Amino acid sequence: MASIDDPAITARPKRRIPGFVVEWVVILLVIFLFGRVALLDFNDQQLQQTGEHNESATLPLLAEIGLWRYGEIPLWNPYMVTGFPHAGDLINHFWNPVATLPVLVWGGINGMKVSIFLSLLVAAFGQWYLAHTFGIRGFVRLWAGLMFALSGGLALLWRLGWYELLVGAAWFPWCFALLWRALHSRSHRSVVLAAVAIALVVTTGGGYYPLYLAVTLTVLTLATLFGQRPTERGRRFRRATAVALLAAGLSAVYLVPLADGLRYTRRDAPPDVTQVNSQPIPYALFNYVVGDESWFTTAALNRSSGYGWFYIGALPLLALAFLPWLFGRFSWRRRGILTLLALLLVLLLWQANRHLPVRLLYDFVPFLLTFRFPNRLLIIATIPLVVLAAMSMQGLLVWLRRGQRGLRLGVSGAARDGQRWRGVPVIVALNVSVGLVLLVALTNVYQVNKSFAMHPSNRPASAGNVLAWLRNEDPSTYYINIGGSMPLWSWVAHAYELEMPVINFRYNRRVLSMDGQFGPDSPFHAEPKYVITGQGQPEPEGAIFLTSRNGVNIWHQPQALPFAFAVADPTGPVDRETARELPGRIDGPNRVIVSDATGAAGDRLVVLVSDYPGWRLTVDGEEAALVPLNGYLGAAMEPGMHTYVFEFRPPQHTIGLAITLLMLLVGLLLILMDWRRSRSSLGPLNDDHPVGQASLDREPEPGAGQHSLHLRD
Repeated sequence: MASIDDPAITARPKRRIPGFVVEWVVILLVIFLFGRVALLDFNDQQLQQTGEHNESATLPLLAEIGLWRYGEIPLWNPYMVTGFPHAGDLINHFWNPVATLPVLVWGGINGMKVSIFLSLLVAAFGQWYLAHTFGIRGFVRLWAGLMFALSGGLALLWRLGWYELLVGAAWFPWCFALLWRALHSRSHRSVVLAAVAIALVVTTGGGYYPLYLAVTLTVLTLATLFGQRPTERGRRFRRATAVALLAAGLSAVYLVPLADGLRYTRRDAPPDVTQVNSQPIPYALFNYVVGDESWFTTAALNRSSGYGWFYIGALPLLALAFLPWLFGRFSWRRRGILTLLALLLVLLLWQANRHLPVRLLYDFVPFLLTFRFPNRLLIIATIPLVVLAAMSMQGLLVWLRRGQRGLRLGVSGAARDGQRWRGVPVIVALNVSVGLVLLVALTNVYQVNKSFAMHPSNRPASAGNVLAWLRNEDPSTYYINIGGSMPLWSWVAHAYELEMPVINFRYNRRVLSMDGQFGPDSPFHAEPKYVITGQGQPEPEGAIFLTSRNGVNIWHQPQALPFAFAVADPTGPVDRETARELPGRIDGPNRVIVSDATGAAGDRLVVLVSDYPGWRLTVDGEEAALVPLNGYLGAAMEPGMHTYVFEFRPPQHTIGLAITLLMLLVGLLLILMDWRRSRSSLGPLNDDHPVGQASLDREPEPGAGQHSLHLRD
């Protein structure tokens, strides 16, 4: 047996934990501390109430209802107004795994909060990786990653409850980094990873994000093509095209149903003609340095309304002052600097679209006015801004350290423990000084934005109590109105949990068939069977007062048509006297069943669910023709007793899902090809070494400018 003093043992090198692993652990710990109280409480009766959190929770709850209670993917939303297509909805984020997998594990409310926590991690690691891609290393790289995750822009999205926007914004750094690497490498894997990142943004249902991606990724692509030889330019353009096509294919399950969604649905919000939150660039930059919470709702500096919060502190903007010096001193950094500057400038000009030169584009293409809240672009602009700042600070630090190797501070002849103390190395002192500056700046951003964004609070218990009482008193299927003309927003999540359709909850979109239902010549339309109003609100016309509970009044509207009914003469008036109630019920998100319905020849069955392409009808299991009436689902009744089943099965969903699965298979095959090639005699591919992105810690050796350092410090 070898002795412990054996040189063969004592000479073994000690294993050292890679620096980037330490950075990852720090990122995980900081984000955990930042969001644990508000996001990781795992209490489904707690949900922040500072914005549209309850409205945003309805779609995670819809996913929970479909997956947990009925074992199916929700393609239709039967609980908003008289129904709305979930497949074909611009705000559908079901197919984003960060949004849906937590719901599958923890349910709608807790799953939504966990997905926000995961999105903050995605943002931090993505920004860290983007900084690494552009040659930033060590604690400066760590600072850059955390700065975006803790930034005021992401804090704003959670403060306002704009759930899907935060989940989508978190993936933008990954898109930038992975596309940059894909265009500079020759591997298939890098193309697949870039496409996956883009698909993860698209499938969050951010609405505006596909346009944001198209513009920003075009800027990055043009930056890589500039100054290249024609053959190299063509190769990179083909790779960019491959990324775009593969990303579209991976997103097809979300994109293809939009063919009907864009044709047969409309947003309620009109175009933002004045682009009210657009600001000149100097004023826009001011948003990054104001940490007073009153600024959130202050209309100032050419901003016509409030609701702007993008705090990251003064340090990133001050660091940009060194960019001209960095550009001249480190020549191999110039392409990266110019690329990030171009990206930042495009985003800042875009948010300043009320002003020249972008105003000319909006005048020429008025459709762009559909996209509201241009100040949201400042959230995305934070990404290149922080990386440029990190690049400047690391460049300055590297320059200060040059020529300091071996020099020490505080050299003294005094002895310590029998040895002469030689002082602190200058390089260590510089690193500690810069690290402290970054730590102070990051701590300030952490504290300010946590105080602004994270406000854990309980959901209103009265809402759940009142709705549960009503559901117990009348378990049939019907529409409810909560709040009168303006919904009680904090109640809608409770209504979804109880599967109670809320007819006055209309989250900025509607099915076009609703326009005919409420037209001047409409013979009938769906009305709520019960109306819940606050104390002091006017009595609903023709309603009967039932009871008062938990500070609200509950009214019954006897004139409201039943959820499913039959009429003998569909061309005549339809009201409570002529409509014969049938036992109709919502059986999960995608199905309405009218069982044991007795009719005669010529009778018309009507279900008060908005008609939309994709609905199918079976009668006793046999295919039958839909016969809509006044924009609602309907059927020609057959004599005798039958069961009518309406199912929402849009063919676009099937086509989109097939394309997405096919593209997933293609992506896996491309990665497998790389893996097999790396094991062959050809050797590994250089897909982790983008052009000219050597670390600032050293200049590339002659002829080595095509490679970057490995992922190590």
